[in-house]
Amino acid sequence: MSGARRRLSYLLLCMSGGVIFQVAYIRFVFLEPTYHALGLTSQEYGDIMSVFGAVAAVMYFAGGWFADRFAPRTLVVAALAITGVADLSLTVSPGYATVLLAHIAMAFAGMALYWPALVKAIGSFGPTEQQGRLFGFLEAIRGVTSTVISGVGALLIGTVLAPTVGVLTLIAVYGGLCLVLAGLIWFALRGQAGESPAGERSALSVRQLLAAARNKYTWLLGGSIMLMYCFYTTLGYFSPLLQHNFGVTAGLIGVLGVVRSYVFQFVAGPLGGFAVDKVTHSTPRFLRLAFVGATLCVAVLLFLPGAPALQWAALTLMFVLSLMVFASRGVYWASITEARIPADQRGGVIGLASGLAYLPDAFLPGLVAWWIGDASTGTAPHGGYGTLFGVLTAAGLIGIALTSLTLWVQRREPAEEPLPRAAALT
Repeated sequence: MSGARRRLSYLLLCMSGGVIFQVAYIRFVFLEPTYHALGLTSQEYGDIMSVFGAVAAVMYFAGGWFADRFAPRTLVVAALAITGVADLSLTVSPGYATVLLAHIAMAFAGMALYWPALVKAIGSFGPTEQQGRLFGFLEAIRGVTSTVISGVGALLIGTVLAPTVGVLTLIAVYGGLCLVLAGLIWFALRGQAGESPAGERSALSVRQLLAAARNKYTWLLGGSIMLMYCFYTTLGYFSPLLQHNFGVTAGLIGVLGVVRSYVFQFVAGPLGGFAVDKVTHSTPRFLRLAFVGATLCVAVLLFLPGAPALQWAALTLMFVLSLMVFASRGVYWASITEARIPADQRGGVIGLASGLAYLPDAFLPGLVAWWIGDASTGTAPHGGYGTLFGVLTAAGLIGIALTSLTLWVQRREPAEEPLPRAAALT
């Protein structure tokens, strides 16, 4: 494969990462317009997102099996095609059944087929010493792609089209892009050496999972990431708070959602990596600082009166919180290397810790929707944002304790035990 074609293939793969998950997580930018456009209530949409999270968590473990048996090119293209059809189905026949089935299909395509195959395909573009750059640019290109497309969507929804029409148009654009990228990648990746080396297996065995369950770092690291992920998965629910309590306009809400969800993706991640390498020299120590910052933000929001005069205070707190969350998201799997986990156990620890880490997606969306209610449909809140911020404050305090415990455990590890070679993790 020529150098130009390799660069094009790499670019297309990275761009696909900025498109394939966007409809599944569109609530991070356009929460209320989305469930209205899909003919759902806030609670129904939250429940569907919880089903999506639960299926996605299970599909993570199935992903290794598919990645071991099929070429990355085949899996990536199949996942994009399935997701594209699922996206477009939402614009043709919105409603509870269609949205539920579409999100189940997205979870299967994204977690079981796409992500493990993408990791293998990206890794095949360079030797070991280039893996950090390959995956670093993957995250950056994903973020830029998401920012550009969602930014145009925010402009359409906020100024040109009615919110519901704008959301359905944006979903159709994402669906069409998935299908176009599927075709382009199918032809661009012909002959690409993206297969696994002989004997390399990704699927986790029962023996590996049992060994991981006995490893203390599975629970320390997985638990820490899970608690930070609670902040991440609830960020989309800040939009109704800003609009209804602090008087932020609907048009500005979309722009803020793009900045919060995508701009921070490619800005804060590298900042977190720099801070770990040059400042804290420890991922758990950095995560503890991030938990302190995030906890302070939600604790202040817990007591901040909802008034338009305090709009900029609320926006500042939201952006600081986003900075803490996305800076952590870029580095938290680096803890695996620092923890001196034996190479033969690392796959099991990552697999089981991932299932624990992303568990909030399986219950928090539906629960938060129940907490905050939906004034547009007359659904009463059950605790409101006070409950949400109270729970996040508790999660942050536990996160501080857990990262402190991780540091204490690491200090007790034998100093002479060698560290394994760092691996590129996503």
